[in-house]
Amino acid sequence: MNNLKWYFPKTIKEATDLITKEKVLPHAGGTALLLRNLEKINGLVNLSDLPLYYTKKEDNTIEFGSMNTYADIISKLKKIDTENILLKSLQNSADTPLRNRITIGGSIAFAPPWSDIIGALIVLDTKIILSGKNEGVFPIEEYLKNNKLKQDSLITGIRFNLSKWKTFSYRNIRTKKDMPAFHIVVMLQIENDIILESKIVITGTVNRYDWMKEIENYLKSREIDIIEFSKIEEMVDVKFSGKRFTDPEYSRKLAGIELSRGIKKLVRES
Repeated sequence: MNNLKWYFPKTIKEATDLITKEKVLPHAGGTALLLRNLEKINGLVNLSDLPLYYTKKEDNTIEFGSMNTYADIISKLKKIDTENILLKSLQNSADTPLRNRITIGGSIAFAPPWSDIIGALIVLDTKIILSGKNEGVFPIEEYLKNNKLKQDSLITGIRFNLSKWKTFSYRNIRTKKDMPAFHIVVMLQIENDIILESKIVITGTVNRYDWMKEIENYLKSREIDIIEFSKIEEMVDVKFSGKRFTDPEYSRKLAGIELSRGIKKLVRES
C-alpha cells in the first residue's frame, strides 16, 4: 500500500494546485472514500481549512460554500425557505451522523445513482461554482454531463434562486437509513387553481436522472380539477437497472404511483 500523504492547504489556490498532482484527491466529508480503493491514491487534500462554509443571500439568490454539510443546509434553509425542494430532499437523507459529514461539494462531485441532492439541484436550475483549471460558473446539468469540468477543478460553491413553488420529495427506500432506489422531486407553480409551470425529475434511473417533460407539458396551464392522475402514472416512462433492489418494471410502476400521489398532494394543499 502507498504511503498516503495528507495536504492541508489554507487557500483555494493552494488546494487547486495540489489536486493537479497525480492520484491526489480532495477530501471534504470523506464519505465517498469509503467506496474507493485507497491503495491507488497517493495523497489527500484536506479542505477543512478553506473558507467554504459560507452562506450568501442577496435579493432572491442564495449561495452556499461547498463545505456546508447536509445538516448545515437543512438548518439554514429552515430559516429562509421551509418549502424549498433542497431542504425537503436532504432532511430525510441518510442518518444524522452522515448528514453531519456529507458536504454538498463532495456529494455533487461524486453524484452516485442514489444521490438525494442531484434532483433538487436540477429543478432549482443550480449553478456550480468551480475553481482551478475550469474556473467559472456552470449549470448543474453541464457539470454532470461534462467530465472534463471535473478535471483539476474544485467545487467551491452552489447558487440558485429562491422561489414560491409548491414542492414534493419522495425517496424510495427499504429502511429509514437506506440509500434510495430512486428519488422523485416535484415543483409546482399554482395560481387560481391552475398549474402555471412544473418541474419534475426522477433520479436513480439508468440515465442517472430523467426530466419528466411529457408530464410537465401535460400539467402546464391545466386546471387542477381536471388532472387525470391515473394518466400521470402511465406517463412515467423511465428505465431502472435490474441490479438495484428490485425488478425494474416494478420500480417504474411504483415511481408512477408515487409521482401521481405527490402531485395530488400538492394540488389539494393549494
